[in-house]
Amino acid sequence: MTQPHELNPIIIKLIDADDFVGVKNYNLSHINKRTCSNCESKVLPAKYKGLTQKEYFISGLCDKCQVHFFKEAV
Repeated sequence: MTQPHELNPIIIKLIDADDFVGVKNYNLSHINKRTCSNCESKVLPAKYKGLTQKEYFISGLCDKCQVHFFKEAV
């Protein structure tokens, strides 16, 4: 399991291969399983609020991983 502050090697491999359809499918599979697409932990998106919940259903990132992925944007 990848830690929230690390980038999942599967995501790196898909991005490096310019396989953005693969990234989308990978994220969707995690959203459907209610797991994080980065750290692969179980997720309860119904407990997320506002933008955190919306972002989960786009990227599949849990609230902890979102902090690390988007900290530069805040």
